[in-house]
Amino acid sequence: MLNSKYLVKKFLKNVKFYTKMARRNKVRIYRIIHTNHGKKKKSICSEPTEERIYKRFNELLKKNKNEVVFPVRYNNEEHVMIESEHELIILKCKDIFDSDVNKIKDDSGAYVNYQTNEENWIVIDRAPYEVEETFWVYGYHPRLQRKTFMWIFENFILKDSNNKYMFKNVVVYNNKLLVECDGKLEMVMCKNKSDCIRLYNMIEEFAKKNKCKYILFMGNIAHSKYKENWIQKIKDLTHWNDQKVRRLSTRD
Repeated sequence: MLNSKYLVKKFLKNVKFYTKMARRNKVRIYRIIHTNHGKKKKSICSEPTEERIYKRFNELLKKNKNEVVFPVRYNNEEHVMIESEHELIILKCKDIFDSDVNKIKDDSGAYVNYQTNEENWIVIDRAPYEVEETFWVYGYHPRLQRKTFMWIFENFILKDSNNKYMFKNVVVYNNKLLVECDGKLEMVMCKNKSDCIRLYNMIEEFAKKNKCKYILFMGNIAHSKYKENWIQKIKDLTHWNDQKVRRLSTRD
């Protein structure tokens, strides 16, 4: 019959073995990854202890909160527009005590089962994570020269905002934000109408905070008597046909 000392000794030996293998195979015991809808987007960092990984985790969340101005809210997935679900995930290299599934609180406080596609790792914590949205500004490459909210605000709104000879009109038409100044039209393409309205509202908010003068925010002109005038201005700028001009999203 096996005595208790032998069992304890064997148990500790197994713990040391699995820990050693985890360190050898994974280099670090803990990892932070960025995911969207549960799919890995990027590996961010790794650390050898839980204390250090949580320190990095909290630093990343604080930095994220301070740096992201206009967060992504929608993604184009296989020709379908869906709401984004970006998260930071802490993964731990499994040891003999860990099961495949771990219960973690979601945003509502309920415990939810989390499981990874990697058999050697388990989820031990997660948090919502923001990603800065970028836009196609007409005249720039739609993929390689996308612009941020701050670029749009600084170049189309803030610039010359106190010059009465550079009066600006800002409107929303479907998924397009239009800024007209001194006979020149600038157009920002958003993923959908909802994003465009959100962009318009934030620009108006920033304009008020910065005390920008000589700007008229005309709102959504989809049902305005001036709609056809603005549609013609878009056609003159882009030479698009009527169907393309009237699109509601980038996936229409």
